[in-house]
Amino acid sequence: MSRDTLKQLTDPTVVALCIDGDDWPRGLLSEDPIPERWMGLVIKADGRRRYVPASENPRVERGDKLVLVRNRPITVPLSVSKCPAARGNLVDGTCELLVRWQPREDDLAALERSLLSEPLTLQRLADVVADAGGLTAMRQFVREQSAEKLVREDTRDELLAALCEQLKKFAFETGMELDRIAGLEFTSKSFERQASLKRETRQRVERIKSAEMVDAAALAATKRRLGDLGNILEQLKSASGGDEKTQWHQLLPALSPADRGKLLENLWRITPNRHVAAAIVVVVGNECLWLDPGDPERIRRRVTLADDLGGLRSVTFSPSRNLLLIGAASGVWALDADSGEVAAKFEVPDVEPPRTGFNAAVTAGDRLYATSSQLGCWSWPLSNVGDADSDVAAGASPAVDSRECPPKPILVPEGGVPKRIRAVVATDDGRVLFAADDCVQVYQPDTDELGVLSAAEDVIHCMAVLEDKLFVGTGTGKLFHVDLNHPDDWWLVQQMTATIESVQPRRWTDLIELVVPAGPRGISGIYDGEGVVTRLLDSATPIRRAWACDDVVVGLNQLRDRLVVMNANLPERTGREAKIAQMTGQSIQDACLVTRIQRVEG
Repeated sequence: MSRDTLKQLTDPTVVALCIDGDDWPRGLLSEDPIPERWMGLVIKADGRRRYVPASENPRVERGDKLVLVRNRPITVPLSVSKCPAARGNLVDGTCELLVRWQPREDDLAALERSLLSEPLTLQRLADVVADAGGLTAMRQFVREQSAEKLVREDTRDELLAALCEQLKKFAFETGMELDRIAGLEFTSKSFERQASLKRETRQRVERIKSAEMVDAAALAATKRRLGDLGNILEQLKSASGGDEKTQWHQLLPALSPADRGKLLENLWRITPNRHVAAAIVVVVGNECLWLDPGDPERIRRRVTLADDLGGLRSVTFSPSRNLLLIGAASGVWALDADSGEVAAKFEVPDVEPPRTGFNAAVTAGDRLYATSSQLGCWSWPLSNVGDADSDVAAGASPAVDSRECPPKPILVPEGGVPKRIRAVVATDDGRVLFAADDCVQVYQPDTDELGVLSAAEDVIHCMAVLEDKLFVGTGTGKLFHVDLNHPDDWWLVQQMTATIESVQPRRWTDLIELVVPAGPRGISGIYDGEGVVTRLLDSATPIRRAWACDDVVVGLNQLRDRLVVMNANLPERTGREAKIAQMTGQSIQDACLVTRIQRVEG
C-alpha cells in the first residue's frame, strides 16, 4: 500500500490526497521524505497539526493522518460558450485560472475537511470550482462587458477580481487561494462580422471621400488649366485678327516662350479628336488583353493564343484592316481587333526555334511585313484577311494558315549580319521601310527591289512615318527627322538621355508633335521645327515606351510591370496606373492602341 502512495504522487493529474499514517512508506532505519513539488500536513489523533515541507521526513505514527498537497500553482480551466455579452453578441471564452494552497496549517486542514474524502484530481478540482461559482462569475462577467472589450482588451485582472468575489466563501472553506489568470481568450463571430462590416463601410466612406477630394483637386486643376489656356487663346485670337485660316506656326510667335510651351502641352486637350482610342491592347505571356482606355485596370477581353508560333513578343494595330498583328517567335498572328478572333497565322517555315521573336509588323497593300533580328524581314500575302467584305472578317471561315499563304524573305541575316532588325513601317506611296542595325532599308514591292535608303549614326530602335517625313530613334537617344524625298539629309530633332524605343507622331493641322518616352521625366512631346519640348505625362517610374492618339497617351514603365494611361479628361500631367504584372502575374511584352476615326462636325 505504501508504494501505491508514492505512485499516486507521480501521477500528474493528482492535486492532493489524505492517507493514514500506516500507508506512508517506511524503511528499516528511516522513513521516505516528502517528494519535491509536494508539501504535507500531519494531523494527530488528538487534533494537533504539524506542517511538513518538501524533502523533510513526515515522521507519521500509527493513527496519524498525512495530507499531501502540491506546493505550486495549479491550472483550473473555465470556459463559456455562446454567452451573450452586454450588447447582445454571443461570446465564447476560455480561462486558465491558477489556484494554490499556501504552506499554512489552517489552509491545508480546511482542504482536508472539505475535499479530500478521496484523492483530489485536476478534473474534480475544475468541476468543484466551476460548480462553486466559477462559471457563474465568468458568465456574469461576460454579460457586463461589451464583446469589443472582451475580444480586443486584456481583462484578466478584472475577471480575476470577479472570480475572487464569487468564490470567496468556497476559497475560505477549502483553504484555496486564487493566484492569477495565466491565459484568457474571448472570441465572438457575430462581433467580428459586425466589426468587418464597419471596417468595410469605413473604408468605402474613406474611398468615397478620397475620390471626392481627388475629383475636387482634378476639377480645380482643370479650371486653372482652362483659365490659363483661355488667356492664351484670347492672345491667339487677337493675333489672328479673326482670320480662321491662320496656321498655328503663324500664331505661336505671338506668345511668350512659357505660354507657347503651356499651349503646346495642352494642345491635344483642346483640339477636336480625330483618331480616338477604342482599346489598349497588351501582350503578356501567351495572352492578349483588351483594356478600357477610361479605366485601364478593367480588362474587357482576354485571348489566349496557342504556342504554335512560340512565345509572343510584340503587337501592332493595322487600322486599314482592323487587325492586331502579334509578333511571335517564328511568325505572326493576325487577330480581329474587335472580337479577338484569330484571322490568320503567318509562319516562317523550316526554322530552328528562335531565341527572340518578331519585333514589329505592318500591312502594306495586300501583304504583311514583319521583322525579326534572328530571322530577318519576311512578307506574306494577306489575301482577304481583315478585308471588311470577306468571309474571314465576318468569322465565316477558319483562320488562314501560312501554308496557304507562302512567305517571302525580304532580307535574311547571314553570319549574324545584320545583328538587329527592328522597326518596319509603310509609306503612303507603297514602299516598306525597316531598320537593320544603323541602316534604313527600303523595299519596293512592285519591282521587288531592296536597297539602303539612308544610314544613321547608331543602331536604329524605332521609326515612324507621317506623310513624306520619317522619324527615327536611336540607341544613343537621338531623334532624327528624315525627308523621304531627300533621304540623305538627317536632321537632329532632339537628344535624349537614353535609348528611344518608340516615337509616335500626332498632327494638329500644320503642327507635328512627336510623342516619345523620356525615362524618369515620363513622356515628352517634341514639336519638330518649333524648338519646343513639352512634358505630356509625369510618372513615378521611368517610361521606356509610349503610344498616343488624339485623346490618350500611354506609357510602359522601365520594369515592364505597369502602364501609365492619361486621357484628355485627367488634370495636369497625371496618369492612371494599370498594374498589369500584379493583375496577371506576367510582365508586359508590348502594347498598342486600337484607334477609331471620329468624325468632327463642321
